[in-house]
Parts: sequence; structure tokens; C-alpha cells
Amino acid sequence: MRPKVLLLMTCCWVPPARFALVLLREGCDVDAVCPPGHVIRKVKGIGQAYPYNGFQGSLRNAILESRPDFIIPCDDYGTSNLYEIWQAELRNGDPHKLAALIARSLGNPDNCHLVTERGRFLDVAKQLDILIPKTDTLPPAANVKSWLRTQSFPAYLKADGTSGGVGVRRVENAEDAQLAAADLSRPPGMLRALKRFLVDQDRRLLLPFLKRVHPSLSLQEFIEGNEANAAVACWQGELIGCICFEVIERTEALGPAAVLRVIRHPQMESAARKLVSHLQLTGLYGLDFILSATGDAYLLEMNARATQTCHLVLGDGRSPIPALAARLAGHDAPPAKTVTELDTIALFPAEWLRDPQSTYLEAAYHDVPWEAPELIDASLTPNLEQRLRFKQGSQVLEFKASVQARSYKN
Repeated sequence: MRPKVLLLMTCCWVPPARFALVLLREGCDVDAVCPPGHVIRKVKGIGQAYPYNGFQGSLRNAILESRPDFIIPCDDYGTSNLYEIWQAELRNGDPHKLAALIARSLGNPDNCHLVTERGRFLDVAKQLDILIPKTDTLPPAANVKSWLRTQSFPAYLKADGTSGGVGVRRVENAEDAQLAAADLSRPPGMLRALKRFLVDQDRRLLLPFLKRVHPSLSLQEFIEGNEANAAVACWQGELIGCICFEVIERTEALGPAAVLRVIRHPQMESAARKLVSHLQLTGLYGLDFILSATGDAYLLEMNARATQTCHLVLGDGRSPIPALAARLAGHDAPPAKTVTELDTIALFPAEWLRDPQSTYLEAAYHDVPWEAPELIDASLTPNLEQRLRFKQGSQVLEFKASVQARSYKN
């Protein structure tokens, strides 16, 4: 019997559609809960796509209707919602067995939630002898000014519950940090929440806006070096798949990666193995690091969700989704062939959107889903914000035409 997976997403980013393609290829049935207009609806073979309306109830209803064997959250807000549903169902005696399903999908949901609290999570990592930068949780607002004057700068100020660089500020001194802290600790404003809702089809700010949520902040030591990350698959505390990358290009200064170099890094893999085992995690996760000049890997944070490179298949032990799909079907993953021998990967559509003339589109392995031309077309259809960034509409049409021409050649 084919296991059914429910992909859970609260914003309209492309990677979950890639996850669906691999899960389908690996013998899973796939449903999705997502905002209207998500490109995952263009994936052939997808079962039901349930609408996400910005509120937790729509996620719970989708789970009840889909009746999946496993849930994969594809963004941090989705993971937080799952945790809250898990708590509520336990309080009510779990009549629909939703709490049991969420625990099967995440491992220990309490520990999974811990991952979203940067300061506490890094304390756990330090106890496991994982190298981390000095990180402190900001004290109450009344004491922030004097406390900041005792800290070292430059540093990074980070807000819990954010991702993709949205809640991160580099600060050069105590005054910078105080201003950034005042900004990051505010609940999202009405205009920002409406813009994200209407323009980006992103409903994640609705509840924080309505509930006036003030995120916790942490101050993290700046370490000179190159950014790196790991895409991780795990099953009941066992690491079953891990790909390590060094970041070459980002879509923007602190945004998601667009070009990556595949690396072997025992220290990163060891950190992943220790955390997965200690926290008894199941599912797909991501770890962010800084590689110092000496080559040491400093753990910055862990993403309690599937990250954008989880769909890559780079051989045995380095193919996260196939490894997870095999465990869902009740067996170990069969031998996996790598999709490329090149060590540099340009992610689609991120690198196309960053620079249509990028040399990496030819020199690196360009990770385009050539087998799914409808998905390619939908991924390159700009939203309102992206259309406003182009000077002329003809640029959009030419851009899409060039990709479509290549897709049919392949």
C-alpha cells in the first residue's frame, strides 16, 4: 500500500512542489494544504490540494479530510501550527488521533518546537559539544540598553519564529542593536500583513498581527567565514540522509541560497547526527552553519521543516526525501544514483530570478524540473511584486520563453 504524505505550507514558495515530484516518484501518494495559487497545484499526480486561509483551523481540517500517514511541514509557521494543534488535541484526549499522527511525523513535538527558540536550542547544542557562536537571549526591554553595552559587536540580532533572513539584522554597535530590537520585537503592522496577504499570497502574518505577537530576540556573535547548510532526513532519532553545502550565492543579502557547492564535512554531519538523536526527531530538517577560516563549522540554527534542497538525490546517504519515503514504506532506501557529478548546483527558479545571465546556469548543474514543463511555467510566472521589479513586461515574456525553449530541448 502506498503511504500518503500531506505537504503543509503557509506561503507560496516553489520548493514544496519539488518535494512532491520526488515523493510521487518514490511511490508515495501526495496531498497538499497551501494558499490559493500555489505552484504545487501544477504538479501532475497530486491528489487533493486543500486551501490554507491563514488560520490554524484550515490546517486541522485538511489533516482530518486527507487522513495522511505522514505530514511534512514546509515552512516554520506550518511547524508551529502543527505543534499547537498537537497540544490542543492532547488536551482534548486526541479523539481523532491527530496528536499521534503529528508525533509520528515530527518525532518529539516538544523538542521540535524547541528548535524554533534560537537561544534555548543553541544551549542544547552546546551541551552536546557542538561548536556554536556565543548567543544570548535579550533581557526585558527595560534592561536592554545597559545590557547591550556589555556585548561585542558586530553581531546578528535574530527574532524567533522567522525564517529566510526576514527576522535577522546585522548590528554594528549597541545603538544599532537597540533600534533593531525595537523594530524586530514589534508585532507585524497592518500594511505589512495586508501586503504579504494580497501581493505575496502569504498568510503567515495574519495571526501574529491579530494577536499582537511580540517575538523573542537573541544576539549572536559574528564569526567571519562562509555560510553553509545541511539538508537532513531522520527517522525516530536516526539520521538517514544528509547533504552538506557551502553557499555561493543568495537571492538577497540574508535570503535563501541560489547557488550551492556540495561538500563533505564530518563536523556538520556529526552535529546533525547528535541533534537528531538527542531530540528524537523524525522528518526533514535543515541546519545552518558558518565555516570559519580554520574550517570549523559553527552551528547557527536549525530549521524545523523541510528545506529547499531536501529533494536533491546525490547518492546513498545523501538523498533525504528518498530515504524518508523508503522508511514510510517500511524498508531501507534502495541504492540511489546521483543526479549530477558536478559539485556546484544552481537552484531553480532562485538563480534564474536572481540573475537571468548568471554563468552558473551553464557552468553548474541547473536544478530545473525538465520533466514537469507546467511546473516550470508556473514557477516563472511572476507575482505582483516581481512584475513591478521588471521595467517592461516584455522582459518577463522573454525570460519565460528562454526557459521553456530549454525545457523542451531536454
